[in-house]
Amino acid sequence: MVKPFRVGLLLLAVAGSGAAMADDDCDVPLGRWQPREAVQAMAQARGWQVDRLRIDDGCYQIRGADETGQPFKVKIDPATLEIVKIKRRSRHDGGDRHERRSSAADAADPSGPASPKSLFDRSEPPKATVK
Repeated sequence: MVKPFRVGLLLLAVAGSGAAMADDDCDVPLGRWQPREAVQAMAQARGWQVDRLRIDDGCYQIRGADETGQPFKVKIDPATLEIVKIKRRSRHDGGDRHERRSSAADAADPSGPASPKSLFDRSEPPKATVK
């Protein structure tokens, strides 16, 4: 009788920990949200082309392309319009690059950190051999 109780308690603890790990969600009362037009204006000021603007996990989510044409998806805090999370998709290799923004100073630069390709100006990905 005690064993099923412990198993149930363990499952409940594990299920609850997943919600605690989702730190890219926004928890802002609707009264403090900025209008969609403000989000559009912020994106336009950054030179972004907005393909889709929706709400996800309590945040605004924009799917589009940055000023260089690189596709991305970004979550934006609905009250402050700061970037919560940005995910970029490389046009060359199809891979994803995730970034988290934690301050207004970081969010001011939409391009993010330099990629290794831009550091070496290579037109193709590096080749490696595994032995």
